[in-house]
Amino acid sequence: QFSIMRMGRPTKKKGKPSSSRKQRNETQNPNPPKFSSPTLVVGRVSSNVISSILAPALNDLAVRSVEEYADAMMDYEQRIARAKLLSSAPPRGGEEEADDDAEQGGEEEGEEAELDLDGNIVVEPSIDNDGDASSSTTTRTTQKIDTTRQIYLDESGDAILPPSSSRRLFTSQRDVDELSSLLSDASSHFSTPSNAWKVHANAAKFERLLDEKYGRLRPFIESHPEIEAFVRTVQRKYAMGAMSPFRREPCPINKTTAIMVLFMMHRQNVRFEALVLVAMFCLVGLQPWALVTLVALGRWEMERRRGKRVRGMPRKPRACEPYHARHIANGDGGELEEESLEEERSRKHALLTRPPGTKFDPADLSLRDDTFDVLFLGGGIGALYAAALLSRAGRKVCVLSPEDDVSRCAVVEEQRRRGGAFANVEFDVHGTDMTHAARQQALLAPALCTTTDAQGGIRFARIGSDIDGYAHSILSVPGLGTDNVNAEPVPVVINAEGPLALAEYCYARFGDNYPGTDLEGRDNGNSTSLNYVKACRQINAGSGDYYLSKLFGGASSSLGGSSSSSDPLKSAESNVYQQATMRPTSAFLDKCLPLAPHVRCLMAAIGMCNENLSPDNASMAAHVTHLCGMLSEEGMSYPVGGPRALCHALTSVIEQSDGRVIAGASLQELLFEKLPEEDGDGRGKDRKKKQKKGDDNDASSPSSDGPKPRCRGVRLQNGCEVTVADDGDGAVVSTLGLIPTFLHLLPPDVRTAHGVPPGLPAVSERRPLMKMLVGLRGNKDELDLTGADWYRLPNAALPRDEMDPATGLVKCGTIGVDGGADDDGGEGEALTESTASGRGKRSKAASTPSTSEKKSSRTKFKPGKSWMKVSFPSAKDPSWVDRHGNVSTCVVTIEADDDFVRVFDTAKPRIYSILNNNSGGSSAVERLSDRVLKDLVETFPQLEKKIECVQICSTPYRSGLVQNPARFAIKGNRPEMPYPGLFIGGADLTVADSASAEIVGGWLAANAVMGYSFIDYLYLKKNITSDLQQFLEEPNLETERDGVVVEDLAVPFTEKDVVIGKGGCDGGNGPTDAAESTKEE
Repeated sequence: QFSIMRMGRPTKKKGKPSSSRKQRNETQNPNPPKFSSPTLVVGRVSSNVISSILAPALNDLAVRSVEEYADAMMDYEQRIARAKLLSSAPPRGGEEEADDDAEQGGEEEGEEAELDLDGNIVVEPSIDNDGDASSSTTTRTTQKIDTTRQIYLDESGDAILPPSSSRRLFTSQRDVDELSSLLSDASSHFSTPSNAWKVHANAAKFERLLDEKYGRLRPFIESHPEIEAFVRTVQRKYAMGAMSPFRREPCPINKTTAIMVLFMMHRQNVRFEALVLVAMFCLVGLQPWALVTLVALGRWEMERRRGKRVRGMPRKPRACEPYHARHIANGDGGELEEESLEEERSRKHALLTRPPGTKFDPADLSLRDDTFDVLFLGGGIGALYAAALLSRAGRKVCVLSPEDDVSRCAVVEEQRRRGGAFANVEFDVHGTDMTHAARQQALLAPALCTTTDAQGGIRFARIGSDIDGYAHSILSVPGLGTDNVNAEPVPVVINAEGPLALAEYCYARFGDNYPGTDLEGRDNGNSTSLNYVKACRQINAGSGDYYLSKLFGGASSSLGGSSSSSDPLKSAESNVYQQATMRPTSAFLDKCLPLAPHVRCLMAAIGMCNENLSPDNASMAAHVTHLCGMLSEEGMSYPVGGPRALCHALTSVIEQSDGRVIAGASLQELLFEKLPEEDGDGRGKDRKKKQKKGDDNDASSPSSDGPKPRCRGVRLQNGCEVTVADDGDGAVVSTLGLIPTFLHLLPPDVRTAHGVPPGLPAVSERRPLMKMLVGLRGNKDELDLTGADWYRLPNAALPRDEMDPATGLVKCGTIGVDGGADDDGGEGEALTESTASGRGKRSKAASTPSTSEKKSSRTKFKPGKSWMKVSFPSAKDPSWVDRHGNVSTCVVTIEADDDFVRVFDTAKPRIYSILNNNSGGSSAVERLSDRVLKDLVETFPQLEKKIECVQICSTPYRSGLVQNPARFAIKGNRPEMPYPGLFIGGADLTVADSASAEIVGGWLAANAVMGYSFIDYLYLKKNITSDLQQFLEEPNLETERDGVVVEDLAVPFTEKDVVIGKGGCDGGNGPTDAAESTKEE
């Protein structure tokens, strides 16, 4: 009952096969293979395919071809036999010629003619009567058929032609035998037991593969077989997947964890390149060697692109001679006689008595006929610096300055007319003080470099002296250091000793905590002033990336700003400086310094000393930038020779590069190309939609989404048009500011049709400034003058903090309300508005309800109360005494009264109109001059009876935009404007009223014109100054005089030792005590 069975199938019975199965195997398959030999057993295939398959088929084809050809030849011969031979038609001369032809034909009857297979006639001659043996041979002569003599025709009259044999492979039995022999040899060759044919075939295939693989490198590979083995190993591993850049095994961490790691790395401000590599390893699955290769290739590509020149930049920038060289200054060449040291000094000093550039001549038509690559509108250091950079980069540049002096210096006109002592004395009215001199020199070097000096002979001297700690600013703030804002304030001296010295001063004067340090110099104190400065420096660390982001437009949000130069790519939300630009300063001051009103007042004064703007309205970014510059350990520096020396050096570079610098060119309007006519209805509909939205940033740009005309030049007041190249690379750069460019120079029809940059209606123009020039008898030592600028700052007046009786907390008062703030009709108006945080107690004028219209108050300069700045440029320049002798200069800066300007509050943007005071305005100028001069003498009593000349500039100077948050928040405040070919430079791009800001603004404009990309700035660290430094030739610094190597200075000067004390001193502490007392004074 139990049978042995396999699991899943029945057991097979073993035994002999049955007879029926044996018969079935021997039976022939009714469906044999198609290409099987009949001699072979069905189902078995012979290894000799040639003899079994190919040979029978080819022999059969050959035999059929021969038979077809034989049938065709037999048919041809039969048709020839039936045909008749037609002779050529007899000539028309008569029957005699026909008889002759017949006789000739009869004589040729003995010859027999045949046709061969190719259509040739074969003639067999008969044996002649002489019985010549040579004529009886079987020699056959052939000749081509001459269709003009004989033609064989059939019954229908058609010509009979033999069959063609040119397209037949087999025409005789001999051809068939040759084929059979060839197939037999091939069969025997491929059926040998040793299979030698395979060896030969593989060898031929290997040779062919070597030729295809290596080509010309085949001899080298054959001589080094180990390379072939290595290549085969690599190919084998690649085919198996070992050489794939992607991993086969899974990632060490899953994708969710990898995404979380990437997010945390991004929050910790890890570099963007590192984030990409981690993502490619964890998410994409690249192997480590592939990542290393990718990094190496990226590094190589970066180095290659870093050494590549930008379009238009010459392979070798032109080397320029210094402007003070004799053949450059005199305009001649050739060998010159050697001059003494005194003669060289006098010649270089005399160059600074004339302004740089060329005076505009209306009769000169060369300016109209010439075409430039870049056109600059405006003067000063910023415009000339950007123009010099572009000149070195291969652009043909023209600078048109509306002012008579491109360096923006002023002279006393009365002294010039009557040839007084101040006839050739220049007044630095705009101030050329520079913060971070080392950084500014690095920017200026590519533009100033000459064949003899890397800085073009220009040097910078630190303001102040070692005795006073290189003091550069003196601040007078109402109420600072006292209990009453009406009391005499305590002046605060800002020097280059750094934040620690300021913290110690706040501890001694204002009761701040002491800034203690340990033995290693680290801070371990609790000074609020020092902590505040540290916080400002941390915020200001991202300012460079923020201003660099203005070059990228829409890409600026990706750039943002980083806290260090090694982290160039961050989001806009993480950029602390960018967030600070849109916040008021007062909120930051109250947050950091809630219990120190005097320290809060001092920090507000340091941060906004250059503008009469209260902390409630000032941008926090401008505040921290000014504060970090004022408290820098480098102090402030001033160019030796003043701004004229620096501008002369820049002008010389431009002119030697085929450019021009024109002074006194009055500008009328910008020139634009005409656009083709567009659909007016469509544009009108878009404009109405935008007006309904009520967006202030786009309300004045009705066609911001459409094409805008290209700026092609400028028209002057005399009608002369100066244009740029129309090849698409021409550019017009305005350093006059945003408001003068788009409200004064932009044609009204273009402004109405295409609008202004986004956000321009939201900004405000700063109240114009007036300058008073005061000439003094005596040098700085005789007059006891200081190189530090003196400021009176009512905008930073001491706040009134109060205690809240309900909560017991201190309510921070408002900085700058008292002390003359109500007198400011321009900026004081903002003080009546509520601040963002809504904290503090305000004055009665500020707390008055605004239900009724605010009464307009006139702005007048009040001695002892209004904002004022006093500077002594002659005391900053160490070469002044050598150039001008025993005279000094003083420049007083105030805000313009309502007698000279008129504000338009209802306009967008808020602007000032300069009134014409040519007729009937002399009395207002004299009254203002008397008030300012009285205030100056009260502040500096040593100037009384030392004043030689006084001149107040009746035309106010425009000072750009107000440094409020709106200035930094708008999108249109960037170098490249919406109009193609139009760019903006100057201090409006950065922070106002600073020579350093003008240089940075010019650098941004020059880079925008050159067209560097986002990758160039961030990853390649490539810009116009780095390229010029890379390609410029090194100057020859070995200038010898009397066997001594000396520097080729543009303005030689004599350094004098500072006199510490006078008279005798008791003991060895006399000089030190005198120095300390002088420093305290």
